[in-house]
Amino acid sequence: MPRLKKHYLVIACTRCKRLLLATADKKTRTCPYCGKRVKMGDAPALFQSENPDEARAALREAKVQFKSKVSADNENSR
Repeated sequence: MPRLKKHYLVIACTRCKRLLLATADKKTRTCPYCGKRVKMGDAPALFQSENPDEARAALREAKVQFKSKVSADNENSR
């Protein structure tokens, strides 16, 4: 019997908005930052892939972009 491929997702926590990895075969994922149990249907996928390395790379890139946006926003508010 062939194994189904997992789909890896990058989602944002519905409470703290931090980015995390999840798998599409689960109904919930606990945020490692704030402890919120995130329902997969409530958190839209920002990225998805069958390749876990690709998903991790997308998560890293999204975090870098988010940090640079926050830094720019902070500089503009001074």
